[in-house]
Amino acid sequence: NKVSTGGAAERAGLRGGNERAYLGNTPIMLGGDLIVAIDGENIQDQQDLAQVMNAHRAGDTVKLTIYRGKQKMEVNVTLGEAREQV
Repeated sequence: NKVSTGGAAERAGLRGGNERAYLGNTPIMLGGDLIVAIDGENIQDQQDLAQVMNAHRAGDTVKLTIYRGKQKMEVNVTLGEAREQV
């Protein structure tokens, strides 16, 4: 939901959300890129994301499949240290 300034996601051109909304009592950001797969592995929730990311290290390059609005895109991202990652 947030792209860190100077982080790997920003360097790859990813966009974070820019509109706050609530899902129940949980704040979420809308309007940014939606990651749907990493290296072909479907990402449906935070657990999927963590599982795929735990298989990689800083310096690895992964291919993200994202939606930016209605447009499906593939973006290569070279991972930084954990504090830099999306």
